[in-house]
Amino acid sequence: MFKKCPMCNNIWKTKNEFLNDENIKLIGYQKYMGSYGGGYLLFKHSSKFCGTTIAIKSSFFADGTTSTQRLKRIIKKESGH
Repeated sequence: MFKKCPMCNNIWKTKNEFLNDENIKLIGYQKYMGSYGGGYLLFKHSSKFCGTTIAIKSSFFADGTTSTQRLKRIIKKESGH
């Protein structure tokens, strides 16, 4: 399991399933300067029965790139480019 919605308990089995869900929209980034740095990507789950915001560590989207590169790729995908 990749992620479970804390509000409606919808489950996304994989990262790709989550990112390809039409009810999921990237709405922002929250920087975190804890012991490991990084931050959280903020997604809006806009289904018929839900409207919550889901925060996921940006490192969950790691693929050998830096945090900035990952964020730029995700934003680019969300904008349709």
